[in-house]
Amino acid sequence: MGKLYKIVSLEAHLRSAPRIERKTELTRLKHGQQMRSENAAVKGWPHVSADVQGTAVMGHVQQSVVRVVTSPDVPLPPAALPNIPEAHLTPTAAIRVTAASGRAFSLTGPTAPRRTPGEASALTAHVGCVIHYLNVERSARYRRGPGSTYCSSYAHDYAHLAGAYLPRVWWMRKSLGRVARDEAVPVHYGTTVAEMNATSLYTWLEEVGNEFGWRRSLDLDELQRAVNAGQVGIICAQRTERNQPGHSSAVVPETASQHTVRRAVTVTVPLQRQAGRTNTACFSRTWWTAKQLSTFG
Repeated sequence: MGKLYKIVSLEAHLRSAPRIERKTELTRLKHGQQMRSENAAVKGWPHVSADVQGTAVMGHVQQSVVRVVTSPDVPLPPAALPNIPEAHLTPTAAIRVTAASGRAFSLTGPTAPRRTPGEASALTAHVGCVIHYLNVERSARYRRGPGSTYCSSYAHDYAHLAGAYLPRVWWMRKSLGRVARDEAVPVHYGTTVAEMNATSLYTWLEEVGNEFGWRRSLDLDELQRAVNAGQVGIICAQRTERNQPGHSSAVVPETASQHTVRRAVTVTVPLQRQAGRTNTACFSRTWWTAKQLSTFG
């Protein structure tokens, strides 16, 4: 058995290699988190296995932000969360990608494709229909406005039509307290629910995403393979300045003509689509390493 370490700083980066570079950041570990060393450490950099939202992840941490402990913490029992319902605004008219209004609502247009369970090949084919329908480069719904971009609208629409819940609006704190008491809470914009941006989406995914079927991945090759097999993938990042919106993109299946970036046979950058400062139908770029962004997943 290797040594047992605990994070003693407020946060610490788990890194893919023992050096301080943006491209080596895997995720941030929180104060008090324990990890066990697995292999011989590079000087000043213990090599550890850390639990990241239920997934064991290998990486390096700086020696200066950890200390050796003699016994593991007694694990807390799993939190007994209330059965939190999805939050959706109810529109009074059809919500279509061809209109710039109604971005806080989910799409309801009669021609919007909706995915149903099936074989992986059928699932990925249906995702292709979703991508074609959303038409991110031309649809008025995602057109950039003065000081406004709509990456979280696109991420929500992509997940929604592909059969996954990613909130466009979510319960406000006082509403969650009522939900926890099993009260029937109406969905009212700005009163019981608030609109989500990419920064708040990241927090939602980290805190309750697993309750709605999301699983954190720190392996881009695994992420692309899952999406190619018909699952739904989203990359989301927070701004360093938390009162500013972050960014999100949808990871999309590869096709005969559209491939992602690989080193040998391993994916290094997944295939993505996004709305934002530039609405882009297909690209492979590690945008989440930009200096104005902090935490990503």
